[in-house]
Amino acid sequence: MSTTATAAVPLVKTGNMFQFSSHSGPTTVTYNLDPSGPVIVGHPIQAPTLSYAGPEGQLNFSGDQISQQDSPMGTLLTVLLKPNNDTGGITFSLFLPTVIMGTGQSQPFTTYGVKTYQRGFTVAPGAERTYEVERFKGTAELITLHAL
Repeated sequence: MSTTATAAVPLVKTGNMFQFSSHSGPTTVTYNLDPSGPVIVGHPIQAPTLSYAGPEGQLNFSGDQISQQDSPMGTLLTVLLKPNNDTGGITFSLFLPTVIMGTGQSQPFTTYGVKTYQRGFTVAPGAERTYEVERFKGTAELITLHAL
Protein backbone atom coordinates (compact mmCIF):
# COMPACT_ATOMS: atom_id res chain seq x y z
CA MET A 1 0.00 0.00 0.00
CA SER A 2 1.43 3.33 -0.98
CA THR A 3 0.63 6.72 0.35
CA THR A 4 0.65 9.80 -1.79
CA ALA A 5 1.56 13.09 -0.22
CA THR A 6 -0.61 15.99 -1.26
CA ALA A 7 0.71 19.50 -1.23
CA ALA A 8 -1.25 22.06 0.70
CA VAL A 9 -3.10 24.37 -1.65
CA PRO A 10 -2.69 27.98 -0.51
CA LEU A 11 -5.86 29.99 -0.14
CA VAL A 12 -6.17 32.63 -2.83
CA LYS A 13 -7.38 35.88 -1.34
CA THR A 14 -9.35 38.25 -3.54
CA GLY A 15 -10.51 41.74 -2.69
CA ASN A 16 -13.90 42.48 -1.18
CA MET A 17 -13.81 46.31 -1.34
CA PHE A 18 -12.98 48.11 -4.58
CA GLN A 19 -12.30 51.81 -5.18
CA PHE A 20 -12.24 53.25 -8.73
CA SER A 21 -11.33 56.66 -10.13
CA SER A 22 -11.56 57.71 -13.76
CA HIS A 23 -8.33 58.55 -15.59
CA SER A 24 -10.06 61.32 -17.55
CA GLY A 25 -12.66 62.84 -15.29
CA PRO A 26 -14.26 63.28 -11.90
CA THR A 27 -16.07 59.91 -11.77
CA THR A 28 -15.44 57.68 -8.73
CA VAL A 29 -17.00 54.35 -7.86
CA THR A 30 -16.89 52.22 -4.71
CA TYR A 31 -18.01 48.58 -4.83
CA ASN A 32 -18.30 46.74 -1.53
CA LEU A 33 -18.95 43.00 -1.68
CA ASP A 34 -19.65 42.70 2.03
CA PRO A 35 -20.98 45.95 3.50
CA SER A 36 -22.42 44.36 6.62
CA GLY A 37 -19.48 45.21 8.87
CA PRO A 38 -18.79 42.71 11.62
CA VAL A 39 -20.47 39.36 11.05
CA ILE A 40 -23.07 38.88 13.76
CA VAL A 41 -24.05 35.28 14.29
CA GLY A 42 -27.74 34.81 13.46
CA HIS A 43 -28.02 37.99 11.34
CA PRO A 44 -28.12 37.91 7.53
CA ILE A 45 -25.19 39.25 5.52
CA GLN A 46 -26.14 42.33 3.50
CA ALA A 47 -26.10 42.48 -0.30
CA PRO A 48 -23.19 44.18 -2.10
CA THR A 49 -23.34 47.96 -2.53
CA LEU A 50 -22.09 50.27 -5.27
CA SER A 51 -21.66 54.04 -4.89
CA TYR A 52 -21.27 56.17 -8.01
CA ALA A 53 -20.20 59.84 -8.05
CA GLY A 54 -19.99 61.52 -11.44
CA PRO A 55 -21.61 64.06 -13.76
CA GLU A 56 -25.00 62.40 -13.14
CA GLY A 57 -24.74 62.94 -9.36
CA GLN A 58 -24.01 60.90 -6.24
CA LEU A 59 -25.97 57.64 -6.53
CA ASN A 60 -26.05 54.55 -4.29
CA PHE A 61 -27.13 51.05 -5.31
CA SER A 62 -27.53 47.72 -3.53
CA GLY A 63 -28.81 44.20 -4.05
CA ASP A 64 -30.96 43.77 -7.19
CA GLN A 65 -30.12 47.30 -8.35
CA ILE A 66 -26.66 45.97 -9.31
CA SER A 67 -26.65 43.59 -12.26
CA GLN A 68 -23.73 41.13 -12.26
CA GLN A 69 -22.72 39.08 -15.31
CA ASP A 70 -19.68 36.90 -15.80
CA SER A 71 -17.70 37.69 -18.94
CA PRO A 72 -14.25 36.85 -20.33
CA MET A 73 -13.14 40.32 -19.14
CA GLY A 74 -14.29 39.73 -15.55
CA THR A 75 -17.54 40.36 -13.73
CA LEU A 76 -19.57 43.06 -15.46
CA LEU A 77 -21.34 45.27 -12.90
CA THR A 78 -24.17 47.40 -14.31
CA VAL A 79 -26.37 50.05 -12.68
CA LEU A 80 -29.07 52.37 -14.02
CA LEU A 81 -27.94 56.00 -13.65
CA LYS A 82 -30.99 57.51 -15.33
CA PRO A 83 -34.20 55.68 -16.34
CA ASN A 84 -35.11 55.77 -20.02
CA ASN A 85 -37.79 58.38 -20.64
CA ASP A 86 -38.51 61.00 -23.31
CA THR A 87 -35.00 62.43 -22.95
CA GLY A 88 -33.18 59.06 -22.89
CA GLY A 89 -31.59 56.83 -20.28
CA ILE A 90 -28.08 56.09 -19.02
CA THR A 91 -26.58 52.88 -17.67
CA PHE A 92 -23.06 52.46 -16.28
CA SER A 93 -21.15 49.19 -16.56
CA LEU A 94 -17.78 48.42 -14.99
CA PHE A 95 -15.53 45.43 -15.60
CA LEU A 96 -14.34 43.96 -12.29
CA PRO A 97 -11.45 41.55 -12.83
CA THR A 98 -10.49 38.92 -10.27
CA VAL A 99 -7.77 40.58 -8.19
CA ILE A 100 -5.40 38.29 -6.30
CA MET A 101 -4.26 40.14 -3.23
CA GLY A 102 -0.87 38.53 -2.61
CA THR A 103 0.59 39.34 0.78
CA GLY A 104 -0.78 42.87 1.13
CA GLN A 105 -4.14 44.27 2.10
CA SER A 106 -4.33 46.48 -1.02
CA GLN A 107 -3.70 45.81 -4.73
CA PRO A 108 -3.86 48.36 -7.60
CA PHE A 109 -5.19 47.48 -11.07
CA THR A 110 -6.68 49.08 -14.19
CA THR A 111 -10.09 48.44 -15.74
CA TYR A 112 -12.75 50.03 -17.95
CA GLY A 113 -16.22 51.44 -17.47
CA VAL A 114 -18.85 52.02 -20.16
CA LYS A 115 -21.72 54.49 -20.09
CA THR A 116 -24.53 53.48 -22.42
CA TYR A 117 -26.78 56.31 -23.56
CA GLN A 118 -30.18 55.23 -24.83
CA ARG A 119 -32.15 57.65 -26.97
CA GLY A 120 -35.48 58.82 -25.69
CA PHE A 121 -38.74 57.76 -27.25
CA THR A 122 -38.06 59.12 -30.73
CA VAL A 123 -38.52 57.55 -34.14
CA ALA A 124 -35.70 59.45 -35.87
CA PRO A 125 -33.05 57.53 -37.84
CA GLY A 126 -29.78 56.70 -36.07
CA ALA A 127 -28.30 54.44 -33.43
CA GLU A 128 -30.59 53.67 -30.52
CA ARG A 129 -27.62 53.46 -28.15
CA THR A 130 -24.25 55.20 -28.00
CA TYR A 131 -21.31 54.36 -25.75
CA GLU A 132 -18.64 56.22 -23.82
CA VAL A 133 -15.68 54.13 -22.62
CA GLU A 134 -13.60 55.30 -19.65
CA ARG A 135 -10.39 53.90 -18.19
CA PHE A 136 -10.37 53.53 -14.40
CA LYS A 137 -7.63 53.13 -11.82
CA GLY A 138 -8.78 50.57 -9.30
CA THR A 139 -7.67 49.48 -5.87
CA ALA A 140 -8.78 46.20 -4.35
CA GLU A 141 -8.75 45.90 -0.59
CA LEU A 142 -9.25 42.92 1.64
CA ILE A 143 -11.37 44.01 4.58
CA THR A 144 -11.42 41.35 7.28
CA LEU A 145 -14.72 40.88 9.03
CA HIS A 146 -14.94 39.28 12.46
CA ALA A 147 -17.80 37.33 13.97
CA LEU A 148 -19.45 38.79 17.05
